[in-house]
Amino acid sequence: MRILTAAVLAVFLTGCTDFLKEDLGTSYDKESMISTEEALESAMLGIHRQMGQCGFKSGAFCEWLAPGSGLVIWGISSALDNTLDRWASLHRFTRYSDHPQAYDSFREFYRTIYLCNHLLDLLKESPVDPEYVEEIEGEVLFIRAMSYFYLVRIWGDVSLHLEAPLTTEYDDLYAPRENFWTVYCQIVKDLDKAEAKMRSFERMVAVAGGNSSGRVCNYAATACRSLVYLTIGTLLEHSDDNFWVNRTPDFSEIGIATSADAFEKALADALTVIPAEHGGTGGTPFRLEELYEDLFRWTEPEDWQSPERIWVMPRSPESGDAGSGLTLWALPSHYMGRASGDNSGRCRPDRWFFQKWCEAYGGIKGTGAYNSNIYVDSKDPRMKVNLIYNEYEAEEGTTRLCYPSNWRITLSSVSLLKFYAMPYYKKYFDPSFDNSVGNADLYVMRLAEVYLIAAEASAYLGKESQAIDMVNHILARARKYRDEDGDIQQSPEPAAWTAAQFSSREELLNAIFWERCFEMPFEHHEYFDTHRMGAKWLVENISKPKNVFINLPEQTGGEFSYKDKYYGPDFTYHENWEDVRKGLINAYPIDELTYNPYLDPSLHDPNKGQNPVEVFWR
Repeated sequence: MRILTAAVLAVFLTGCTDFLKEDLGTSYDKESMISTEEALESAMLGIHRQMGQCGFKSGAFCEWLAPGSGLVIWGISSALDNTLDRWASLHRFTRYSDHPQAYDSFREFYRTIYLCNHLLDLLKESPVDPEYVEEIEGEVLFIRAMSYFYLVRIWGDVSLHLEAPLTTEYDDLYAPRENFWTVYCQIVKDLDKAEAKMRSFERMVAVAGGNSSGRVCNYAATACRSLVYLTIGTLLEHSDDNFWVNRTPDFSEIGIATSADAFEKALADALTVIPAEHGGTGGTPFRLEELYEDLFRWTEPEDWQSPERIWVMPRSPESGDAGSGLTLWALPSHYMGRASGDNSGRCRPDRWFFQKWCEAYGGIKGTGAYNSNIYVDSKDPRMKVNLIYNEYEAEEGTTRLCYPSNWRITLSSVSLLKFYAMPYYKKYFDPSFDNSVGNADLYVMRLAEVYLIAAEASAYLGKESQAIDMVNHILARARKYRDEDGDIQQSPEPAAWTAAQFSSREELLNAIFWERCFEMPFEHHEYFDTHRMGAKWLVENISKPKNVFINLPEQTGGEFSYKDKYYGPDFTYHENWEDVRKGLINAYPIDELTYNPYLDPSLHDPNKGQNPVEVFWR
C-alpha cells in the first residue's frame, strides 16, 4: 500500500489546477513499483481501484447521468419546490458545461488514464520476466481503452493522451480535443493489444485470485470490444441525427466503412464469448448464472465468483469504498430495519419505466380507486429481484406502501412524494448493509449483455432468427425463480419470442433495446443505450410517449402531483429532433475549457473549444 500510495501521488497529473499547486515531492523510488511481480500486481490493483472512483458507484453516474436516459429519476425532494437547474438539465438528456457534477467523472477517468500511461512507460524498464510484464501491459491497455470509451460516449471529442507527461508544464499535461472517431479507433487498437497480451481466465485466477477483486482476463477485452463495435455501428446507422454535424467519421483505420462492418465485428466478438451450446464459437470460461436472482443475492461466497461476471467494480474493503453510494441511494430509508437515513433512495426507476416493463411482460393492473388504470405488477420474476414496489418492510417490522400501491399514486406532501411516489432499486441490497456502502458489486460487463449485443448486431444484419435465439436464452433464464421452499419454478413470462410477433426490423430492434433495460436496470447502461440511438429515436421512443404518460390523470392530479413536482407543471420533453440532438453529448466541462490552453470556451469548434452550436446545450 505504501508503494501504491506513493505511485498515485507521483502520477496524478491532471487538469486539476489545485493539484498542480501542490508539492509533488516524495521519497518514492519509481523502480520499486516495477521491480517484482508483487509490485506489478499492487500497481495494477491500484489502477483498478482508481477506475472505480470514476463515478460508477457515486452520484456522478447514479444521480447525474442515469436520469439523462429518460428511464431513471432523481428521487430526492429538497429541490422539488425550488427546481435545481442541474436536475432540470437531465430532462434534456444532458448536463451543461458548469454542471456541478460535470467534471467529476471527466477528471477521474483522466487520472486513470495517466496512471495507465505512467505504468506503461515504467514497464519498459521492469526486470520482471517479459511474459509477466506483457500480461500486466495488456491489462493496463484494457483499462485505458475503457476509460476512453466512457469519455467519448459522454463528451464526444476528447483529448487523447497515450504517453505519460514528462513535466507539469501545461504543454505536457493538456492537448486539443481529438475527433471522436480517432478516439474510437484508439480504443479498438488498445483492446486488440489487450486481448493478445492479457491473461487467460485460468491464469488470471491462479495469479490474481479471480475476478472478485475486479481483475479481468483476455475475454473481457473481447466482450467489451463487441460493445465498442456495436456502439460505432449504431452511431453510423443513425448518423444523420447524431451528435456530430458537417463531419464525416472515418473508422477505416479499424476496418469499418459502414455500419454493417461494425455490426459484423460486434457479432463475431460476441460469439467468441458466448458458450458453444448457445451458438458461440470460442472456448469461453463464462456461463449464464442458472437463476437470475442469484446474480444479486450477496449472501453466499459464490455470489462474488459468479461464472457470469466478466468485469465488475467491486467493493474495496481495504478503503471502505469511500465515495460509494450505490446501495444507500438505491434503497428506501430504513429498508428491512437498516439504519439508513432520509438521504436514501436518491436514484430511482421512474413511473414510466415501471409501466413499460409491466406492459411488456405480463402486466397486472390494480383494483383500487387510484391505480385501476395502471399496472401494479409483472409476471417477469426479474422485476421483484430488481425493484421494490407496492410495499416493503421498513424499521421495526413496519410495512410501508409505495408506488404503484393504490394510496401512493397521488400524494399530499413533498415529503410523501420523496419516499413513496416511485419504486426503488433493490438489487444492491445485501444483509450486511446498515447505512454503509454494503458488499454488493456493480457489474460493468456480464455475459447476459454479450448475448444481447449479439442479438442487436444480428438484427441489424438481417439475421432475425439468430437475434431471437440469443434473446430467448436470456428469457429462458429470466422465467426461472426460487419459491418460498427453495424449489425452482417457472413463470409464464417473459414468454419466448417468435419471428411472427415482429412485423419489421425496427420492431425487433426496439424490443431488444427494452430487453436490455429489463435485464440490466441500474447497471449504468441506460444513458449510453438511449444516446447512441440518435435524436429521432429518442423523440419517438422516449420524448413522445413520456409526454403522454406524465400528462395522464394519475401523474397530474392533486396539489403535489408527480408531474408538477418532478417535471414542472408546464414541462414538455422536446419533440423536435434538432432540439433533442443538443443533449446527445454533455457540454464540455467548464473546468477543462478554462484551464486547457488548447481550448477556447468562446469557440464552438469540437477540437478547439465547446461543442458545435447544433449539439451545444449551455
